[in-house]
Amino acid sequence: MTPNGSSSSSSVLPPEDILLIETLAATAWPPEQTVVVHGWRLRSAGGITRRANSVWPNADTGAAGLEEKVAAVEDHYAALGQPSIFQICDAARPADLDANLAARGYGANSHTFVQVAPIRDVLQSLPPLRTYPHFEIEVSEEFYDDWFDFYCLSEEVSGHAAAMRGGILQRIEPAHGFALLRIDGEPAAVGLGVVEQGWLGIFCMATLPSFRRQGAAGAILRTLAIWGQLYDAQQAYLQVMQNNPVAQQLYAKAGFATAYHYHYREKRLQ
Repeated sequence: MTPNGSSSSSSVLPPEDILLIETLAATAWPPEQTVVVHGWRLRSAGGITRRANSVWPNADTGAAGLEEKVAAVEDHYAALGQPSIFQICDAARPADLDANLAARGYGANSHTFVQVAPIRDVLQSLPPLRTYPHFEIEVSEEFYDDWFDFYCLSEEVSGHAAAMRGGILQRIEPAHGFALLRIDGEPAAVGLGVVEQGWLGIFCMATLPSFRRQGAAGAILRTLAIWGQLYDAQQAYLQVMQNNPVAQQLYAKAGFATAYHYHYREKRLQ
């Protein structure tokens, strides 16, 4: 794969490679329930996070027309009391799904870059951990309260939202590592790595404002890259919002480049 780092809307990966990453990413963020409708996956998890409560439309059995499938989606989510949301990238089927949804009144939101990097480039780009002797970093392969409590604090979530996110994290089946970084004994940053089929997915990156611009996020990335190699990961991917230039600068310094993008199409309940 040779992503060029372009931030344009066009993809630089063939659809089959995009489909692979989207399949891995879906497995790494498992919903509470999935209903399959002629190849589309209708995901739900109490309305918390778009990814876990949207249609993964990247397969099509050809057994039903678009009208029938969209109607099934809208009926399904209406019964749940949730809006109908589609996650759209260049692997979506049919290929003109995005235009069809737009014509049906589905608005676009949450435009996101998917970035990739060889792990060797990540390790070459980021400073060694010995550069930060005051950092303490641990990676647990089990979900644990200290990591989750800090994650909820950094994301400012509680109650139902926290419970649903906790359920998602505890349902992850591929090898996964929860990284927690402390500075002078205080929790400062977290990240999550999920490894499958030679790919390390990076999720849940967060640093408290008081600890930003000290190298904590880069140290988390480097730690997860090293951990991922233990499970034979050679490539890494992550998602970053298109309106988050600060995070994009961090990932560019770590060797990541934009490979493709996705967005959501959403139709609110009437």
